[in-house]
Amino acid sequence: MRDLFRPNQEPERTLYDAFQKESGNRKGREVVEWIEAERMAVWRAAREYSEKHGLRVPTMEEIERAETSAYGHVDYGAKWAYGVARHMRREE
Repeated sequence: MRDLFRPNQEPERTLYDAFQKESGNRKGREVVEWIEAERMAVWRAAREYSEKHGLRVPTMEEIERAETSAYGHVDYGAKWAYGVARHMRREE
């Protein structure tokens, strides 16, 4: 089945895929545990992509800020990925 919210561009798609993969591990975890794991998965994907493509590595604070701004949206994962990607493209 096609995921209508999956971004078509990079690095957003890579970030979204990292979140989606990790979110599949929620069962059996405490909420705090899976939130941390998902943030870490998105940060790792952002770091790896940034290092390969000459972008800046976002801080964990920026990862969390982008996640917070995505809360409550039907396209939460995509909004989160777009927010992180903006930080990656920003000049330091």
